[in-house]
Amino acid sequence: MRRILLWGLALAVIVAAVWWTQLRPREARVEVFFLGPADGGSTLVPVARTVRGRAPDELLAGALAALLAGPTPEERARGLVTEIPAGTRLRAVRVREGVAVIDLSGDVATGGGSTSMQARLWQLVYTGTQLSAARQVRLLVDGQERPALGGEGLLIDRPIGRPPVPPQF
Repeated sequence: MRRILLWGLALAVIVAAVWWTQLRPREARVEVFFLGPADGGSTLVPVARTVRGRAPDELLAGALAALLAGPTPEERARGLVTEIPAGTRLRAVRVREGVAVIDLSGDVATGGGSTSMQARLWQLVYTGTQLSAARQVRLLVDGQERPALGGEGLLIDRPIGRPPVPPQF
């Protein structure tokens, strides 16, 4: 009986150690990209957020959720805004072979003009490509591949990477 109790205790310690070192979600710093004033226009501005997770999918899901939540009141007071429409939901995100496949609700494709569509696309691409595991973003809308975002014809028919210089709007 004593031997069974010792084996049970040893197994419990091993399971706890594996969970603590390998499986437990941990806090990580990520960046989300909002728009801020620059040279008479606006550009992407990184803002730090803390999310919980380990795997790239989990970290990007946390970063994208923070992006969709929008800037904090303090950030808005500093002039930061988002072009992603309110109500846009993250349906799923997965990272495979260097591409973050981001599935958003149809709200992401509504409203705004060409500048707004470009800004929201780059907010998503920059936020989605911050990890070395994901160097490109593939956008889905309501689970479907689409050739373009909104009526402006902004092509999203293939994975998109970051340009060498952040765009100006």
